[in-house]
Amino acid sequence: MSRRRHARLHLPPLSGRDALALVDVLERAIAAIERAHGGEMRELRQMRQLEARARHHGVTIYDPDADPDAGF
Repeated sequence: MSRRRHARLHLPPLSGRDALALVDVLERAIAAIERAHGGEMRELRQMRQLEARARHHGVTIYDPDADPDAGF
């Protein structure tokens, strides 16, 4: 299995106040990205999930109204 690359963010040691300020900035950035690209991101996320299911379980029929916990 190949390892997937992922983004890393190396931060210096932060005080609690600085960490909270950084979290606030990141939450605002995420909200702005969601407002600008939310619809397209949801579509892409659904496609990724469908592709992953197809790779692991063969052919999958997508039912957006299905109960995700029904198999448990």
